Amino acid sequence: MVPGHVLGGVHTLLDLGAGPGTATWAALAQCPRLDAVLQIDRSAALLGIGARLGVAAAEGRAVALTQRVADLASTDVWPSSDAVIGAYILTELSSSGRARLVASAWGATTRLLVLVEPGTPDGFGHIHEARSALIAAGGHVIAPCPHEGPCPMRAAASREHDWCHFAVRVPRTRRHRQVKGGTLGYEDEKFAYLVVSREADAARAEARVLRHPRIEKGRILLTLCSSDGVQRHVVTRRDAAWRAARKSDWGDAWPDLTSS
Repeated sequence: MVPGHVLGGVHTLLDLGAGPGTATWAALAQCPRLDAVLQIDRSAALLGIGARLGVAAAEGRAVALTQRVADLASTDVWPSSDAVIGAYILTELSSSGRARLVASAWGATTRLLVLVEPGTPDGFGHIHEARSALIAAGGHVIAPCPHEGPCPMRAAASREHDWCHFAVRVPRTRRHRQVKGGTLGYEDEKFAYLVVSREADAARAEARVLRHPRIEKGRILLTLCSSDGVQRHVVTRRDAAWRAARKSDWGDAWPDLTSS
């Protein structure tokens, strides 16, 4: 969801609220030049698990992993890094605490700030708060938003009980199914996210697919977010975009600029 050339410039990462290091795993998979990670969490036990898992996540790469036990709610200054990521941390804080953390995380990054929250109305609300604050602070939104104007989904949320979120299918192990009382071999994890850059020329999509494309006979219906707001876009077999529409999925850039 973020252009590859942007992620290719990330060498150092600050993982706030790292827990067992799941966000670090994702960053290592997407940032080929990442070679130094600082994980911060208030739980030494979780960081200990992350230290053991980090070896597998690095897959033989020379990655320097440093860990620090600290409370995110009581610290306002963090070491600077190319990228800062905070996954599922804003929901745990008060409104003022969220504002302080977003400001301190932005102050720590030299290139990118990535925020991820649960794909719930509250999670989206916290992401929207951060988006407004970061744009006001001079940040440039890369994803998911295709623009930096007022969020059309925020307005829609009050009218249609809708909100901006996405989903990824996660495989379930047998133990996972037992713990959650599930029977399927997978679950769809829903999330809201935001990627903000310090670079004004960082590429972003012209539009974003907001829902699963609806496939009908001879046409595909797309719900898109663009600088013109939320739009319903119809692609027919006669359109040049037919092949792209058939391959598109919820959360994809439209047209797909991420591979360039």
